[in-house]
Amino acid sequence: MPQMAPMSWTLLFIFFTSILLIIATLNFFIYTPKQINMKSDFMIKKDSKAWKW
Repeated sequence: MPQMAPMSWTLLFIFFTSILLIIATLNFFIYTPKQINMKSDFMIKKDSKAWKW
């Protein structure tokens, strides 16, 4: 089984690292999160300050 030269390992590492960075950057700028519209039923009421034990 032939072994790869250290320069080839370095080039492979640089290649895959750059691909990872490119994909992560594109994913960050392309992804648009959905906006959640909260109804008044789900909002926390600030009037009740008494502890309910």
